[in-house]
Order: sequence, then structure tokens, then C-alpha cells
Amino acid sequence: MRRALGLAWVGIGLLGSVSAAEAQTLRVGVVQNAMPCSELENGQPRGSAVELWQNIATQRSWSYTTVALRTPNAAIDAAANGEVDLAVSCLNIIPERLEKADFSILYQEDSLAFLSRKTHQHQLLPLLKNLSSDSTLQDAIVLLMGITALGAAVLWWIGKGFHHKDISQQRRSFTFFKGWMMLVVGSGIYKMGDSPPSMAIVTLINISTLIITSIFVGTAATLVFQDYQPVDLSQKEWLIRALSEGVAVDGGTVSELWLKQQARALGQRALEQRIEPISGDEALIRALKRGTVSNVMADTGRIQRMSRQINDPSAYQISAQTFNRTPQAFVFGSGLSKAKRDQINLSISTMRFSGALEPILKRWNGA
Repeated sequence: MRRALGLAWVGIGLLGSVSAAEAQTLRVGVVQNAMPCSELENGQPRGSAVELWQNIATQRSWSYTTVALRTPNAAIDAAANGEVDLAVSCLNIIPERLEKADFSILYQEDSLAFLSRKTHQHQLLPLLKNLSSDSTLQDAIVLLMGITALGAAVLWWIGKGFHHKDISQQRRSFTFFKGWMMLVVGSGIYKMGDSPPSMAIVTLINISTLIITSIFVGTAATLVFQDYQPVDLSQKEWLIRALSEGVAVDGGTVSELWLKQQARALGQRALEQRIEPISGDEALIRALKRGTVSNVMADTGRIQRMSRQINDPSAYQISAQTFNRTPQAFVFGSGLSKAKRDQINLSISTMRFSGALEPILKRWNGA
């Protein structure tokens, strides 16, 4: 009987300790100056990742205290060392971090991007170079000149020359050339002949030139406006130019790690010296506006937000980005129980599947 009572007391004690562990106040680290994901404003946490965590804590009836963390890298270290039970922000899952700490399931993905000062140099020569090197434009020009030349020759043969007073020149070769150019530009082509065969040929040529001209204009417009689209950061020449101009990067983040790795891979040590780690959107924007650097690099979500916050957005553009996306998640503290890890993962999965997570992300990303 005494043994049974002893076992019962032990069981009650274990249950009590489990309940106490479950009821403990969690230490939640929030990365500062990392909007739209997280920040501390007057000591109060806010951002998309913070709101996601607050939803989970409310659902689970968990109490927690907030711990300010300076950078994403500091958040990883704090979680790995057990200084916090959970680190909250848009923390990119990369191999170097997985070696230190455990992540929750992902709740979103993001890429890296550059915000750059627009250059006001005249772009005519680069544009002409692009136009002259495009094979579609070259083919369209050759086709246009060939069809109209053939059409002019047939019309000349049918009508025994061009006899309208607005086409006739002193020399027959000049008359033929003028008629040909009229077909090319589509001006005054009704003067090329008034017989039914001539009119039919002129109509066919006109339709053909309209189609070819449409192809030409569409291709040229694409080349003109493609400079306003972000380039792929895999283009080494663009990256070298950006680094040589100076890049302010969000310090203690994957952006800084990635950019320094790329600079080393280029084999130009001087380029790595042009990388300036800075923390906080306001500081990054100030560096860009002062002209200390010509480019700022961070997660695409943060870059988009900065581009909306800057006073004169027309003077800046999102100039480049990586088109591969990196998963982002919370980081579990080394002392967080498996039960709580599973519950956090279950809550994130449930919110993603039900569609409750998407409005949170959209609201903050559009802020």
C-alpha cells in the first residue's frame, strides 16, 4: 500500500511539473528594424511575423515576454544558446543557420533585391545597341524591305513604270526608288496604279507591311522598357558594377552573407570593401539618399517597403533581384519542448491551409 501511494505521489508530481512547464512564460525574441516582418515600436512588437505569433499564442493561451534582438543573425544565436524560447521575424532558412538551430515549418518565401538610385545619363547609345543587335528587329527590317521591293517591281512591270506626277522623277531609277519608299512608309500608295491588279497588289503589300511594322514596334517597345525591369542578380557584370558603386546591406542578415560570398567568388577583394552593413530601414534609406552608396540590398519585401517610404520614389527603382526564393520561418530555442514545437508547427500549418495567414502577410507587405 505504501509503495502504491508513493508511486501515486510521484505521478502527481510529474503531472504537476509537466503542467508547470506548459504554463511557463515563453521568452520570445523579436528582431528589431526588420519590417514588414518585425520591429519594436515604443517597446511594442509589430509586423507580419509578430502578428502570426500573437495569433498562435492566443489560440494556445500561452503567455510570453518579448526580448529585443538586434539582427536576424543575433536571433539565430540567441535561440541556439537557449537565451530565448522562440525567435520571431522573417528568418531565412539557409544551411549555415540550420547547423546552429532548428526552424519551424516555413510560413512564407522571399527573394533578395536591390533598391538603386536611377541614373540620369542618356541611354540612347545602349538602346541603339540593343535595337541593332536584336535578331527579330533585323529580320523584320529585311522582310519589310524585301516585300516592298518585290511589290514595287511587280507594280512597275504591270504599269510600265510609275506615271503619277507625285512619283515621277527625272530619272527612271529615282522614280522607282521613290515608289518603293512610298510602299515602305505606306504613304500615298494609291498613286502606285489604278488598275485592279495593281490595286490588289498594293492592298496585299499594305497588309503585309502593317503586320511587319507591328512586330517591329512591339519588339522595339520591349527593348525600350526592359531596362525598367529588375535584372537577375546572376548577371555578374551587373553585380560587379553595383558593388563598385557601393552597396548598403542590411547587417547581420542573409543579404549580407550572400553579397559577401558573391564578392569573394568574383575574386575582387576591393569589391567586398564596398559593402556597408547597416541596420534599419531608415539608416539604409539615408545612406542611399546621401549618395554614400548607390544601392541598398535586403529581402524583397523590405526593399518594396523602402521604395514606398522614400520621399522621392521616382528617383529610385528596384533594379535587381534573385529569382530563387528562400523559405522563412521562426527559430526554436534550444530549450523549447518538442510538444510546444509541434503545436507551433501545427498552428502555422492550419493557418496556411485555412487561408488565415495570407491576409496577415498581404496587410503588412502592403503597409
